[in-house]
Parts: sequence; structure tokens; C-alpha cells
Amino acid sequence: MSVLSFLGNVNIAIRIVDKLYPKAQLYEVDGTTSDGKPTTDPIKINKLRVVFTADEGTVLINSASWGEWNAPTYIPEPWLEDVVIPFPIDMDIVDAQAIKDKAGYTTEYAAVTLRWPLYPGTEEPYYIFSLKNHHVFVGVYTKQVFVENLKAKTKP
Repeated sequence: MSVLSFLGNVNIAIRIVDKLYPKAQLYEVDGTTSDGKPTTDPIKINKLRVVFTADEGTVLINSASWGEWNAPTYIPEPWLEDVVIPFPIDMDIVDAQAIKDKAGYTTEYAAVTLRWPLYPGTEEPYYIFSLKNHHVFVGVYTKQVFVENLKAKTKP
């Protein structure tokens, strides 16, 4: 028996939302641990919220458990500061974690977000790992890593 991957779980959410909102497009996936504790294990990022743009508003769907989802909620307001993520993508959270770790960022993180920030020069979606004092970004296409220091608000 194989374990449902992070992206496989997201794909279930996409299919559920697509049935009700056929023009919905993926904006971001926010994940935390179900116990709320920081982790170094991407498998423990198992509490998900997936955000879509749809019908000039926003659709949110939250995981009930791994592979199971609550009903989607429509909000008649746009979600701002994201670019649509063309799905499917090839990089799963486990791959992003391995790239992050290889770059030397091996400490615990409280959350991971998959999103394509609406920001000049940003040309791909990222897995964004929220560490204690900074965010580590792993590019989905380029596999490049960069850090945003939350205290200094600078990017190297």
C-alpha cells in the first residue's frame, strides 16, 4: 500500500472544488502539523488549507484528515498577492524539503506554503518553509533556494 503524497492530497481538493467551481484555479496550499508543533518531517505537514480563485472570488477548502476534505467555502472577495499555480507540478514537499536541507536549512519549521507570490521578478511557485526567524523558499521549477530574514526583511 502506498501513502498518499502531499500533491496527491492537494489533487483530491482540486477535484472536489472543480466539481462546484469548474473555472477555479489554484492559488496556494498552506500546511501545518495537526498537533501545531514545529517539525523537520514533511510527512507531518498534514493539516492543509487550499486556496483558489473562482468566479471573481475565493474558494477555500480545509482538510478534515489526510485524504479527506471538508466542504469548500466560497468568499465573494478576491484573494490578493498570488499568481495562479499551473497544476500539476512535479515537485512534492518531500523533494522541496530535501533541497532545503541540502542547502543547510535543517531546523524545524512551523508551516509550509506552496504559492507563487505576486512580486516583481518572481517567476515560479515556491515551497515556503516558515522557520523560527526566516522563511526558506524552494523554487518548484529551478530548485533554487533563497532565504527571507523576518527580522531584517531582506533577501540575500
